[in-house]
Amino acid sequence: MRFTFFPFVSSSDILFPLSSYQLSKSSYIRGLQCTKALFLFRHYPHLRDPIPPSRKATFNRGQDVGVLARQLFPGGVDAMAKPATRSTDAVERTKVLMAEGVEVIYEAGFIYDDVLVLVDILVRDGAGWKAYEVKSSLRLSPAYFNDAALQYYVLKGAGVALTDFYLTHIHGDYVRVGALNIQQLFKHVSIVKTATEQTELIAKRIADLKHVLVATQTPDVRIGEHCFYPYECDFKSQCWSRLPEGNIFLLTGVPRREQMRLFEQGVKTVDRVADSEDVNELAKLQIKTWREGNKHIVREELKNWLLDFQTDVLFLDIENFMPAVPRFENTRPFHALPFAYSLHERKANEKNTTHKFFMAEPGADPRVAFINQLLLDTAGEKPVLVYDASAEKNTLSLLKKAFPDRAAELEQLNKRIHDLMLPFSKGWYHDAAMNGSISLKSVLPALVPELSYTNMRIGSGSHAMAVYEKLDQETDLFSQAEQRDALEEYCRLDTFGMVKILEVLEASAL
Repeated sequence: MRFTFFPFVSSSDILFPLSSYQLSKSSYIRGLQCTKALFLFRHYPHLRDPIPPSRKATFNRGQDVGVLARQLFPGGVDAMAKPATRSTDAVERTKVLMAEGVEVIYEAGFIYDDVLVLVDILVRDGAGWKAYEVKSSLRLSPAYFNDAALQYYVLKGAGVALTDFYLTHIHGDYVRVGALNIQQLFKHVSIVKTATEQTELIAKRIADLKHVLVATQTPDVRIGEHCFYPYECDFKSQCWSRLPEGNIFLLTGVPRREQMRLFEQGVKTVDRVADSEDVNELAKLQIKTWREGNKHIVREELKNWLLDFQTDVLFLDIENFMPAVPRFENTRPFHALPFAYSLHERKANEKNTTHKFFMAEPGADPRVAFINQLLLDTAGEKPVLVYDASAEKNTLSLLKKAFPDRAAELEQLNKRIHDLMLPFSKGWYHDAAMNGSISLKSVLPALVPELSYTNMRIGSGSHAMAVYEKLDQETDLFSQAEQRDALEEYCRLDTFGMVKILEVLEASAL
């Protein structure tokens, strides 16, 4: 069913449907990615995969940035504010607010062609209106343009006299000096030309997706790159759980399109990849270990590398958080700010280790306290082992630029850093249980099965940074203490795991 709307002279002439809707902008984007996911979301929502904490954090960040962007046009009225309880309530309230002459409306609701959209910010512009869709990112993806173009289509169809429609996102070149400058923090990109060109295409897509929703059978959609782009599908387990152990999509360093090509040719598992396939050296090792069911160890290379660690050794892991909105002086959006580190020390010829943990007080710029304590705890000439040295080296590089008076000390520490990932990236040690990945999260349980990040309160770096970023807003002291403990537990496992991995490598080199 398509509702008909008429052009208007004044806002009071707009006619809004008060009925329900079939699609929202989020379900539209979902349907463009995969019709099967749209069908499952509508009819079998209980089959959705659990939402990982990192994705929840991204969603929450988007909400926070959206609310902050309202300061671009202050004094507006939220169409979804109480007593509104449903999205359709915003449609009715938007009609009233526009008729009353309200200048700025947040979460303005419209329905056209059975599609509901809530516009982040709607601003009166003379006899017409400007609309703003806010994104908490530095760059605009094709999905964002599809999102905004759909909203433009709905608003125009609903009779709104749009003078422009903008995608508003965070300006990566903004540097905070003094108070936060909202006008400089955001930049606006008009999507009117793109949206106008897509009018017929959007109408066809909507019609096609409506047919999907009323279908009696689940669409037959094969797995592919669309399972990951533009977002990882939250029904992925419904399609991927039946893949065999060692499936071809675990083949390391091989583009997903190439993995899909092999899969469609009947190559379902890593061990079935033909020797004639042009794959990288790590992928070849992965294939070899899967076929033979054993480990690949280059003992002579391992022995030579391990010579540097026959003395006292420090094991270091640094955690950063990257607020979308710069909180501190001379920082940019998504500036990496170190807030915690874990440090294990192993004495030469001893198995026991000691541990130190530092976490800066939430809410304040953590960098000065971080530098002071880190340089104190790592003083001396002991080698410092990290996992994936590029991350730690980048952190130290940023700190050197921000605090030139400490640059020499930080560079001395930087020169002592060794990368525990090196034996794995070089192929000196490879185990089929690593599933082709050389990340710490894969290597640790493969080499030290009794240690794992599974079922931890915090199990990833992205989750850790999200927890810390919100920690200063936690008013419950017990909850704050629990989150601090969870952060320390996670960081501690990173460096203790590195200790145990080194032990495995040392034993393997004998």
